[in-house]
Amino acid sequence: MSFRIRQLENQLGVNLFTRHRNNIRLTAAGEKLLPYAETLMSTWQAARKEVAHTSRHNEFSIGASASLWECMLNQWLGRLYKNQDAHTGLQFEARIAQRQSLVKQLHERQLDLLITTEAPKMDEFSSQLLGYFTLALYTSAPSKLKGDLNYLRLEWGPDFQQHEAGLIGADEVPILTTSSAELAQQQIATLNGCTWLPVSWARKRAACIPLSIAQHFHGRFMPYGCKIAIKMR
Repeated sequence: MSFRIRQLENQLGVNLFTRHRNNIRLTAAGEKLLPYAETLMSTWQAARKEVAHTSRHNEFSIGASASLWECMLNQWLGRLYKNQDAHTGLQFEARIAQRQSLVKQLHERQLDLLITTEAPKMDEFSSQLLGYFTLALYTSAPSKLKGDLNYLRLEWGPDFQQHEAGLIGADEVPILTTSSAELAQQQIATLNGCTWLPVSWARKRAACIPLSIAQHFHGRFMPYGCKIAIKMR
């Protein structure tokens, strides 16, 4: 150990310890180096732990928008974990991000599976349709007129965005834009607003009241970049 200390002192060009018989103390230079040394050791231990963690587990990352996780994928993920083969031993990572960010991660091989409402145009990956969902305009109380409500935009992807102006009016300016269905649903009462929510999800919430208008939007969601076969039940 003393050889390594002397080697470090030679590299730094300073004495790190004062030595007087059995009394060894840090010098001023040694005191300044100490926090950096502790940081390096902490980083090294974290790196060792992460590498060991990766080698022991078969990780599988799934990415989707916040709204898809909240409205459609949350319970499915639990079933997926319970129904996997005992010998598979997959460790799942659920990522929440904007579609553009997840597409980039998929392209860079940092994501195994992307579930989205519109498949990116990438020939090197395969996709399959998982199912359909219907969006309807909801508010927080009955007998409200759409003209008296503020519009809260919930992002449902490029496919919905193309139809959005025709569904709500081209001059409608949202007072809130979010990718979270939970957040939008909680804010419609506070902001005297309305927003597009999945019918099957909103029906389970007493605070969601459908506006009596004829327009509905029928969307779809699909996995992209699959490495293993996964089916929604």
